Amino acid sequence: MPLDENDFLIFQLYTASKTPRIKKSRIRNWIWTTVTFACLSYLFFQSKNEFLGIYFLVISGISLTLYPLYSRWRYKRHYLKYIRDTYKNRFGEKSDLEFTADTIGVKNKTGEVKINKSEILEINEIKDYYFIKAKSGETLIVSKTKSDNIENVQQEIKLMVDTFGIKQNIELDWKWR
Repeated sequence: MPLDENDFLIFQLYTASKTPRIKKSRIRNWIWTTVTFACLSYLFFQSKNEFLGIYFLVISGISLTLYPLYSRWRYKRHYLKYIRDTYKNRFGEKSDLEFTADTIGVKNKTGEVKINKSEILEINEIKDYYFIKAKSGETLIVSKTKSDNIENVQQEIKLMVDTFGIKQNIELDWKWR
């Protein structure tokens, strides 16, 4: 199951969308930008400069309506640059996923990693991916479309959730917003 740039990007964006700190930061920046332009508009209206007052009032309205789109684009671009710098040597690298009674193993050309199933914190499922998060903070990205035996993976995930009481978040309609 080789992962590419887009797989890592989807994971980063999903994680960002679920992180309270990032959600608050995006909202705070949106409000701050809009209020700043509105205050500038007010100040220019007070100083009898109607042109700049109207200009900043229009910019404030544009910020109010379009800032979420800009924020989405900016975060996506930021994570894409990060992924290209950090994971560039992992793109297209074939990994083998192996489930045993107590562990999940991942083998690739760099080595082998085993995660105890009892150390899995949660499993997040979106339309095309499973993100299996360990208590150590590491996350295993499993692409539903690129996996050779997705039925086996789905059975193992159901078994892990039932056996170990792992929290499972299913958001099949998730989109980066």
